[in-house]
Amino acid sequence: MKVHIFSTSARHAIARSLLYSALAFLVAVPITSKAMAAQDYAIFALDSEFESLSVNKARKLYRGKTKRLDGKKVELSDWPEQSQERTDFYQFLLGKNSAQMNAHWASLTFSGKARPPRELADAEVDALLRWMKEKPNRIGYAPVESLPNDANILFVVEGEK
Repeated sequence: MKVHIFSTSARHAIARSLLYSALAFLVAVPITSKAMAAQDYAIFALDSEFESLSVNKARKLYRGKTKRLDGKKVELSDWPEQSQERTDFYQFLLGKNSAQMNAHWASLTFSGKARPPRELADAEVDALLRWMKEKPNRIGYAPVESLPNDANILFVVEGEK
């Protein structure tokens, strides 16, 4: 068995090489933080008759605790399960991740207390708008900057800043 003993200058050279490699890796990998990537989401309707929501009412709506707004039974939409929009929205509004929300909705569905929001097939605002235009009682959420001009914003869920 050979034992390698490096001189002080060799150890410094190795340490410098490792340091440069680590720095090169950090520069090559984009650094993104949740704060930089965060955006605001709006719960909205295309029906202008719905009134603004309080934070408690918005949370109850997306927890399945409220089925009606302003006396109208509503249908909720949801983004595809693996989408960033869905992940961010539930984290910002309810402090829950996708797995926690799936378990929550499964429990409500099994007990017959509520049905989960309708999951969109595509992670596109146009798909959401097409679905919402079919019936006036449909409610969705989307990044604020992607909403159409005629959207009735009920509540804004602010991303972490």
